[in-house]
Amino acid sequence: MTEDASQVQVLFGDEFKRRLKIFKKRYRQIRVDLQPLIEQLQAGKTPGDRVVGTGYTVFKVRVKNSDSRRGKS
Repeated sequence: MTEDASQVQVLFGDEFKRRLKIFKKRYRQIRVDLQPLIEQLQAGKTPGDRVVGTGYTVFKVRVKNSDSRRGKS
């Protein structure tokens, strides 16, 4: 078994892409801030807290915002 077999392909929906484009105007480092989360997902990890009662497997994850002087949001 190869190491690549445990990796997950992360795909972005159209709505996510659209909102990311909007947020990039205000938060210029948003792609850099999201990169560690994307890498965790690709490695097959499930970061964050699981949200129950949705009918789907959903996790709530907080990501650092380098453009804000506050904590994670």
